Amino acid sequence: MHWLKIMVSSSLVMLTGCASMMSSSVSEATLERHLTRAVANFDREQLRAGSPLSLTLDSSNVTVGPQGRDTVLLDVAGQATFSFLASHLPADIELSLEGTPYFDAQEGAIYIRRLQLLDSHVNAPWLPIDLAPFTQMAARLVAQRLESVPVYRFEEAGWGARTLSKHMTLRTEPGRLVFEPAR
Repeated sequence: MHWLKIMVSSSLVMLTGCASMMSSSVSEATLERHLTRAVANFDREQLRAGSPLSLTLDSSNVTVGPQGRDTVLLDVAGQATFSFLASHLPADIELSLEGTPYFDAQEGAIYIRRLQLLDSHVNAPWLPIDLAPFTQMAARLVAQRLESVPVYRFEEAGWGARTLSKHMTLRTEPGRLVFEPAR
């Protein structure tokens, strides 16, 4: 009898998990929190590996599905620091990027790929020349880094959500990313 109770309870828990995944979504605010944390973790790992470029985000604003498009707008502000020999060359950056959300079911992670620079501002007081070429280079480096950092991982939602996510697809709605069962 005890075994039957365990089986029934386990089945109910699994069905509840399945039902909640059928209508799962990730909000813009959740993406912003995860992006900021993921960039900080990625930067720490890269610095430990000897990368000369450090990226710190002071703020991020994520807009999902603007004007009904299947894109995500990222407005980020922070600091990029290039370390060369014994000097550190900081630059304040503000970037507006647009990209396509991509769901990697094997990793249970959402990435923003094919990032395009919409607008940028770089302030590097140590550089007394025209910043336009530097801005483009800095924007490409930041975009390259952002494309390799997931903005959300299902592992934080528990093992059941991650397992079920392998059978889901991603679509955009204004203000959120929505997961649906794969067809």
